[in-house]
Amino acid sequence: MEASGKPDKFFLFRWVDRISDVAGYVSGVLILVSTLIICEAVTLRYVIGAPTVWQTELSIYLLMFAAFVGGAYGLKHGDHVNVDIVINRLPGRARVAANIVAALFGLLFVVVVAAISFKLWWFATSTGQRSGTAWNPPMTFPYFIIPLGMTLMGLQYLSIIYDRVRELLAEGQGPEEDRDRPEDLQEADEEMEGGVNQ
Repeated sequence: MEASGKPDKFFLFRWVDRISDVAGYVSGVLILVSTLIICEAVTLRYVIGAPTVWQTELSIYLLMFAAFVGGAYGLKHGDHVNVDIVINRLPGRARVAANIVAALFGLLFVVVVAAISFKLWWFATSTGQRSGTAWNPPMTFPYFIIPLGMTLMGLQYLSIIYDRVRELLAEGQGPEEDRDRPEDLQEADEEMEGGVNQ
């Protein structure tokens, strides 16, 4: 049992949450590494006058990894772009139900992107495609970034849906209960009600 009295989260989704956290931290490190690589490339080219071969391409791949694989971390912590002006004004259970529907649409999207990108990755891998640049790395690694990221995001969406369904089914939460609403919205509602009653 958790400290809140709710049953523990299903072990698979606990692992998904941990993997999303690790992916986020790795992505942060790769952004730093990419920045250092770009600084090294600028120093080589403009200070020493030496040509750069692999730096720009590798930094692009590292930033792709950070964006796609790190997306699961942002999704877990609610740091993705969303428009919630309407959802935040819904009562408790309706808001949770709307979040479930939104998560289902998000899951559908990442599943479609994962399927398409997996086909592209397999084609690049089976045909031995290379980038065609001076560095010329095999494209199997960069092409694997998108299906990996979409798979992690899909698993994180499943974890979110699991959490929201548990929340929706939790006992003692009436349809008008506002305990989960953001405090600023609750205060705005109270001020509006106070103004009407005066």
